[in-house]
Amino acid sequence: MSTMLVAEDLSAVGGISLSSALPVLTAMQYDVAALPTSLLSTHTSGYGTPAVVDLSTWLPQVFAHWTRAQLHFDQALIGYVGSVALCQQITTYLEQQTLSLLVVDPVLGDLGQLYQGFDQDYVAAMRQLIQQADVILPNTTEAALLTGAPYQVTPDLEVILPALQAQLKTGAHAVITDVQRADQIGCAWLDEAGHVQYCGARRLPGHYNGTGDTLAAVIAGLLGRGYALAPTLARANQWLNMAVAETIAQNRTDDRQGVALGDLLQAILALNG
Repeated sequence: MSTMLVAEDLSAVGGISLSSALPVLTAMQYDVAALPTSLLSTHTSGYGTPAVVDLSTWLPQVFAHWTRAQLHFDQALIGYVGSVALCQQITTYLEQQTLSLLVVDPVLGDLGQLYQGFDQDYVAAMRQLIQQADVILPNTTEAALLTGAPYQVTPDLEVILPALQAQLKTGAHAVITDVQRADQIGCAWLDEAGHVQYCGARRLPGHYNGTGDTLAAVIAGLLGRGYALAPTLARANQWLNMAVAETIAQNRTDDRQGVALGDLLQAILALNG
């Protein structure tokens, strides 16, 4: 089994971030090293202000222990980090690793705004982190923040994708994950010839927490198993659409919980077989 390091926040209630990435990647037959970047009583949407534990003093101790224990990881997925200090600590640690794949979901904001508590120093720290990535997965807001471009609901992909690519190492890919076209929502990226590519699925009604976390885990897992970028993104969008459809079908009384994963996990297990 390949070992994948997953670093992102862990919410005790809410079913997003590490809570969604762990079952997805475990079903994909990874040995997962789960590294919470912060601990929250709930996620931050709809529950009020959560109780939060800052792990910036713990992470250096973790990295030091892992180094002494000679632990090495094959791949890594980095999601929500939370502070400049943590970004710098993770960047330094990853520089010492020999990874076959590094996927970074540069969580910064949404709907044209930085998340509460973030500033331009944090954006700069994230720009440093993504320089090591093989694939980055910003939404349209994060793509604008990383490039310094004005936020647009429908960005000019022929402008913003090359601007993202310019911040990455040779051979890496920037994938914008929430691009809307007609009745679809999906991913846009540049192919090897520099042409914009797009794949999506029918946009379903409602807003669902954790869709980006689930999508990032699926993409990292498929890429780590050797699937090429285009079929990975096509399958990931189909599976996420399946998860949202299952969530709608459940007629939940509490819409704060993350997306349902049952059908998605069954699809992964069928792929394994």
